[in-house]
Amino acid sequence: MEMHQLRYFLAVAEEGNFTRAAAKSYVSQPSLSAQVIKLEEELGAKLFSRLSRRVELTEAGVNFEGRARRILMEVDNARREIGESSSKPQGVLRVGVTPTVAPYLMPPAIAYCRERYPDLEVRLEENLRRPLMDNLSEGRLEVAISSYSGDESRIDAEPILQENLNLVVPKGHRLANKREISISDFAGEPMVLLGESLALGNKVLELFERNDYEPKIGALCSQVSTAEALVLSRVGLSILPEMARETASAYGLVFKPLVSSRMMRLLFALTHSQRYLSAGARAFLEVIREVVDERG
Repeated sequence: MEMHQLRYFLAVAEEGNFTRAAAKSYVSQPSLSAQVIKLEEELGAKLFSRLSRRVELTEAGVNFEGRARRILMEVDNARREIGESSSKPQGVLRVGVTPTVAPYLMPPAIAYCRERYPDLEVRLEENLRRPLMDNLSEGRLEVAISSYSGDESRIDAEPILQENLNLVVPKGHRLANKREISISDFAGEPMVLLGESLALGNKVLELFERNDYEPKIGALCSQVSTAEALVLSRVGLSILPEMARETASAYGLVFKPLVSSRMMRLLFALTHSQRYLSAGARAFLEVIREVVDERG
């Protein structure tokens, strides 16, 4: 069994197609297919069901996929650890961040890294929590910044920030000068909500459900900046994280705390517990802690 055979197998599993897997692996399709067949013969089991337009993992393939990823991750760990002749952060670091966090924490974090570690290149992936967790688990990301529900094995989660969620209203709104606000105060008002696919949007909807409150939807969106613009246009009110306060103030919006100890979110720095943490990743984590402290 060869390492390149495992890589080819995983490429086919990810692409669901031998031609695309070959292009991704920079090898000819016949060569890739031959190596996969050789791997199947060595294992004594078919790893793929070859359908008309795509291929799918067999039961044996599904079972083998996890082992193949772990094998390659250990090889990569050894290569990384031995290759780091010094503790100087260098090379490419792939970091994933959710859209409701990236605009606020990533610009200063990346700027600090460039200033302090000029040989370290931080490549940012902004995505929803689920794809980020998948990419972290499969080794395509080394660090992710996101909320976390503890539903993933082999993930180390370091809490880095707990922040309040606030009701956001335009200046001049009847609630702009009210000191304490509960859900009943804005019942019936149209709401600009982030979609359920976003961890923050789901958090807000869970709050409403716990309080047996059915919001009147004025708009659904996927970016905090879009929600701010819609509130400014008086399409509706919104609930946004504390870190968005600075940009919201520039819009002429008012942040109002809600009377609920549960109106907050917790963010984590996530890493793979079985993957070697490079010097670049360790340096980035130090920087992100500093950025969070500065915001505090």
